Formats: sequence, structure tokens, C-alpha cells
Amino acid sequence: MNLLLSLVKVDIVAFIERQQELMFNERDFQMQLAVALRSSGRYDDVDVEYFIPNAAATARGYEWDSDLRLDIVVRSGGQFAVVELKYPTRRIVADIRRFDTLLPGVEIVKNHGAQDIVSYNYWKDVRRIEIIKALFPDKVTGGLAVMLTNDPYYTHGPRRGSICDDFSTAEGRAGVHGHLAWSRDTATSKGLPPFSLSGSYSVRWNETAIEGHPFYFTLIEI
Repeated sequence: MNLLLSLVKVDIVAFIERQQELMFNERDFQMQLAVALRSSGRYDDVDVEYFIPNAAATARGYEWDSDLRLDIVVRSGGQFAVVELKYPTRRIVADIRRFDTLLPGVEIVKNHGAQDIVSYNYWKDVRRIEIIKALFPDKVTGGLAVMLTNDPYYTHGPRRGSICDDFSTAEGRAGVHGHLAWSRDTATSKGLPPFSLSGSYSVRWNETAIEGHPFYFTLIEI
């Protein structure tokens, strides 16, 4: 792994492990992480929602109709690293303080559900970063697909025989490469085409806690 990507990975892990307040949603995670990376002083620039038009990505094998809006792009000198984020959650209700006033029983983190689609989209993030690397080979040094969750489903993956077996994020899964597809067509799979990964990837989960609640995170390097 190159120096820039190594540095970004270290900073993301440190951000997650030091996080002391629950984040409301993925956008909250994205913005807090971007601010932390920018405030570190290690990088020349940190952008969010970094736009790449669909036509450019399709030329490199991008299988989807949408444009790419990359969660975070970090620049150091003339080199760039891409960070894609997933923050699927289970419901957490807790007390919060606002304007020096205690607000009891607030739903801070919502129940996300749709674990099969989230798992698909996580591996889609890996593919998106592969596409960006191929599109800008002299500039993009690599990327990280990050998932932070309090839902243990993602650490053990779907039940055997599930339609989303290929998209499992189970702990210890190794050698994920090549064609990934739903095992059969259903309403869930509609509009979510199969795709292929150029690289080979493994999944390793780490544990942490935020405000006493157990969380799990994984980072795949591309």
C-alpha cells in the first residue's frame, strides 16, 4: 500500500476508535470524518461528494446508470486517495443534551434494514474505486471502502443459500474476486446488476464502542 493510502487508513481507524458521540447517519459520519482529515494538517485538500460523470466511468466498465459522487477524496501533492463509506445501523435510543437541556429517549440512530442491498452496495463501492483507479491511473493511488455498523449481521453474513451470498461481508471471507451476482432474480435484485471485481479482497472486522454501544468496522484497500 502506498504512503498516502496508508496515512489515510491510519487516520480513519483513529477517528473511528476515538469517536465519543453517536453519529446520526451516513452523512454525519461523512462530514465528521472529512473535517477530522482536513483538520489533521496531513493533506493538501479533502473534498466530499466528489463528482465524476457517468459517461467517463462507463468507458471503464462502470455497470450503473448513475453518476459517481465519491464520499471523500483526499489529495496530497499530485496524488489522490478515494474513501467510500457505509454506515448501516440498528436503532439506538438515548438521552442527548441540546442547548444545555437534557432531551430524554431520543432516537439517535435509526434502524436501517435492507442488509442484502447494503452488502451489495458495499462491494459496489469497491468496484467504484477500481473504476476510478483505472480512469485516473497516474493520479489516484488507491482507495478504501469503509463500513461502520452496530448491526452484527454484517460480520457473520447472510444465511447459507441467501440470494445475496456473493455480496456477503462475513468475517474472514477471503479471495473475493470476479463475477458477483444475486443467486436468483427477485424484487430486491431488480435494478441492481451483477458486476465483476478486478482485484481480490478479504474482509476483516474490528470492534469498538461509541457511547458504550458496540460497533464493528472494516476497511478494504483497493
